[in-house]
Amino acid sequence: MLHLVEEAELGDSERILSLLEGAAITPNEAVQGSIERAVAAKAFENLQYPFDRCSFRSDLRIGQTSTGADVGFSPDDLTRHLLSVGQSGSGKTTLFYSLFAELEESAWFFDLKQDYRHLTRNLDLLVLPWGELRFNPLRPPEGVSPRRWAQVFSEVFGHATALLSGSKNYLLKKIVQLYQTYNLFEGVSPPYPSLHELEVLIEEDTMNYVRKSSDYRETVLNRLEAMNLVAGTVFNCSQGYGVEELLKQDVVFEFDGLSRDVQNFLMEILFAYVYEYRLSQNHRGEGINHVFFLDEGKRVFSVYKERQDASGIPEIDELTAKMREFGEGLVVADQEASKLTDSIKANTYTKVLLPTGDRKQFQAVAESMNLSERQMEFAQELGTGEALVQVGNRGPVPVDLDNYTVEKQVSDSQLRDRMQEKWNRLSNEPRETTTEFNQIIGGQQTVEEHGFPDDPEGKEVDLSSEAVRLLEDVVENPFKPLSDRYERFSSSYQGNKAKNTLVDEGVVIERNIRSQEGKRKLLELTDKGRDYVEKSLGLEVKHRGRGGVVHRYWQHRIKQLFEEAGWTAELEMFDADVYVNLHDSELVVEVAMGNNQREIEHLEKHLDTGFDSIWIACRNEEIRDGLQQKIEEKGLEDDRVVFRLSRQFKDIEKLSE
Repeated sequence: MLHLVEEAELGDSERILSLLEGAAITPNEAVQGSIERAVAAKAFENLQYPFDRCSFRSDLRIGQTSTGADVGFSPDDLTRHLLSVGQSGSGKTTLFYSLFAELEESAWFFDLKQDYRHLTRNLDLLVLPWGELRFNPLRPPEGVSPRRWAQVFSEVFGHATALLSGSKNYLLKKIVQLYQTYNLFEGVSPPYPSLHELEVLIEEDTMNYVRKSSDYRETVLNRLEAMNLVAGTVFNCSQGYGVEELLKQDVVFEFDGLSRDVQNFLMEILFAYVYEYRLSQNHRGEGINHVFFLDEGKRVFSVYKERQDASGIPEIDELTAKMREFGEGLVVADQEASKLTDSIKANTYTKVLLPTGDRKQFQAVAESMNLSERQMEFAQELGTGEALVQVGNRGPVPVDLDNYTVEKQVSDSQLRDRMQEKWNRLSNEPRETTTEFNQIIGGQQTVEEHGFPDDPEGKEVDLSSEAVRLLEDVVENPFKPLSDRYERFSSSYQGNKAKNTLVDEGVVIERNIRSQEGKRKLLELTDKGRDYVEKSLGLEVKHRGRGGVVHRYWQHRIKQLFEEAGWTAELEMFDADVYVNLHDSELVVEVAMGNNQREIEHLEKHLDTGFDSIWIACRNEEIRDGLQQKIEEKGLEDDRVVFRLSRQFKDIEKLSE
């Protein structure tokens, strides 16, 4: 009997031990026989099914046992994280579908294979392909100081791109210097610099370093150049979409098509951004607030990076342990458990083992779940849709996972049709620089005038006939909304395809504008695009007005509105963005795209000239408030100075009241 109990792994069962003790001391053979039969029956049962027949809480149901009992767990268990491991096709994505469908809290998916856009057929989701995403990772979350965020950013960027400590320290110094050129340590309002400005600043770093420091510069610059070249449109903003608002929605971030480093960086910086935001807002408390879903977990939780002594403990490992306190849940899946960090395997409260095709990967999960030999033998026979589920310290339970059927047929054009209205409601602010930054990089040219950094490889432009047709329209009609440009094509899909070609080739940049009429998107030529138009297409690029296309759009729009009201208006007269002759008085309008010293200098000049009224058309409230503060500090308050928001320019008569 002892041998049978040991083989059936019942040595820890108090009931079995008690029966064995009774059999050993009783002289009654009938009793001994009865005990032997009971122990043998239990041993046989355990040999066939070496698991406890317990029931799990099923607030979030994921399946059922062989006896039909529901299996699941509390949503709050997700704050202590869930790890699912199984080979391709074993059911990891289906498990994610099922969990999300029952989850009441908002969730973010980091999607590397376009798996989750198909849920939009039945569920209300915001899907953001990376080409539609606007995010400035150098802008701290609300309530987080620039100095703290500079440290967090350098750690995350370093981990995602495999920088060692020396390069990370160099990066941190350059971020601090960049923030100083924007006066961010003095409580000045945005704009914030982007990764493009960080790259330019490091490019201009021509000090005579010792060899080691020069190596740090080249290493960091190499990572930044590649990131901006691949995902330049994502970072092409001073302020991206409001992460704080996105936390209230179910969002799928599609990173398919980006390089591995860029994917890793975006996922990790968004993790860090949410954590730092929660921390600054003191969102501590019991219960779940929000859940991250991450397939291919080894991309973020890589055991190889964890073991790099020279780079220190990864910031993402620290975040994993601290997120629980703020109600942030994490659901991670992967095919290869051996490549996941020890931290993610140790700090996940719920583990789901699906069929694995590799013994090494199976063993890595089995050890983290403390499976017995019989349980491992059972688990090796799991089929598709079957799993072992372990919650906390409870024993593992075999589960037939619920099947969540999704037809994966949502194309790019279908997604655009479904998401366009949601995308239009998202807003971001274009890049701006400060006078001090421009002086450091050796010129007064603004980022908006400069556009993207030059293509370091000097790749030749290769455009389809449709893309050329769209480009010619951009030259001829610079202020036409993108949606109107698509009317020249057989379908919006063809127009969007042509636009994506122009963006990918680096000849245009997308710019967003918010006006009384709604949101519109413009296309702006880059330096590379201007060269191509003039040399290859033989077209002359002409425009009146200063700065980038957004600035010039507002100049022309404001001029047009005054002319429609019956006044004479001119661009760039008397060094003003718009000069207006009101017959008995003179008015000038300055279009303020940023809260910078240049706007104050223009105002001082106009006050000295003696214009009767000076309107400052501000892109948003932050710029207006920042300029008003600067005016007060310099003692320039004057009744002639009037602030307006650009998007208010619709009815000149009402604005003049």
